[in-house]
Amino acid sequence: MEQGWDSEVSAFFIRIVNAIAVTVIWMLTASTVGLYAGLAVPGRYATWVTVLFYALLAISFAALVRYLRKAWQKNNH
Repeated sequence: MEQGWDSEVSAFFIRIVNAIAVTVIWMLTASTVGLYAGLAVPGRYATWVTVLFYALLAISFAALVRYLRKAWQKNNH
């Protein structure tokens, strides 16, 4: 009788945990910078600062999605 998890199941759960961890870290960083520093609040800083913050937020979200897609596609083949 075999003990422990199958290596494929273990790798699958590791992918799930990594995906959740990276996404939560991105969300916490974005909300901390946006709300704590006040960059997400319109009218607090110059308009270009708020626009720059949201542009960088969109770019970093696209990078997050790309990373997650590659991580899941790479391991599925």
